[in-house]
Amino acid sequence: MNQTLVTVLSGYGGKAPAAILVQACGLRLLLDAGGPLYPGQVCDWYQGLEVDAILVTHDHQDHIGSLSKLPEHIPIYATASTARSLPAGRIWRELPTRGTTYIGDIAVRTGLSGHALGGVWLHLDVGGGLFYSGDFSCESLLFPFDLPPPAYLALLDASYGLYDQSHHVAWSILESLLESHPALLPVPPSGRAIEIALWRQQQGFEDWSMDASCYENLTRMISQSSDLLLPGVQQSLRELMPRAATFDPQAHLLLAGEPDGCQGKAGELIREHQARVADPNAQSGERLLIHTGYVAPHAPRGTHTLCWNVHPRLTDLRWLVDMVQPRYCMPLFTQMHDLPTWRNVMGPALSLEGHWELPATSVGVV
Repeated sequence: MNQTLVTVLSGYGGKAPAAILVQACGLRLLLDAGGPLYPGQVCDWYQGLEVDAILVTHDHQDHIGSLSKLPEHIPIYATASTARSLPAGRIWRELPTRGTTYIGDIAVRTGLSGHALGGVWLHLDVGGGLFYSGDFSCESLLFPFDLPPPAYLALLDASYGLYDQSHHVAWSILESLLESHPALLPVPPSGRAIEIALWRQQQGFEDWSMDASCYENLTRMISQSSDLLLPGVQQSLRELMPRAATFDPQAHLLLAGEPDGCQGKAGELIREHQARVADPNAQSGERLLIHTGYVAPHAPRGTHTLCWNVHPRLTDLRWLVDMVQPRYCMPLFTQMHDLPTWRNVMGPALSLEGHWELPATSVGVV
């Protein structure tokens, strides 16, 4: 009788690199291989680790940043879009964005996760079903989210913790700030940057500009299959191209990588004092520094911080638990403050163990 063991190596108890070990059917599979989110963050989960294959959900640093630390002979399973960001020369095999792949005797089902271009969730047909969301969003203006099948164990992105405001709240806050101030937003070039530009354009404003790294990702999105985007989005993105092609540092709204505000064009602009670093009471006309997601400890303190909904709200987590109906469920990538609220949201399925032995029976993938 095959035993299935699941261990969260990294990613629990706070915003940390993603790494989950699954031992089933004679195989040791690693789900994501995250690297540190900021200089100095402890990231040693890979030391002494032996696995047969690595499955990657999407191409962000905290999910693929430690691939270079693992032996090169280990095959990596990733979607074609994600594979573009793998270390040069690595062996990789394609995961469908929607479909089923077999790794040995294990059926792995994938679906779009609503977070990044070609990003997917993973459902392994072992031990009653293991669902790992990777990073996901139900409110993206760009990417679809596919409903996953039921699972005995669900490991869910909870990067925004107990935050439970709809995307309209972030839109309203940012729109209000932009009425009186220009702003610099340090953003991940591959997702949030494009989404905020699209949102601003749809509001009727052509006062934004994005740096070269964001523009490169915009062209990449347009060149990929339209199935990776919500209906009509690809054409809307084409309409952004003329304005996006040249970076204008004097534009009212600047979108620049990287999200920590230290690296890339955003870091350069901040070092040149092109934005207020800490004072929320900036005078009219002074450029604000606005963070729109996770803020690393070393990041320059912004004038404002808001959550752009590229990760799930608490309402989304509750909905997903209702859909997947897990026996056990663990929120990942967040500090577990206010356990009574978490128990109320997750119900009796909430599990903080980080290590599970799944039953021998399995649910067939359909």
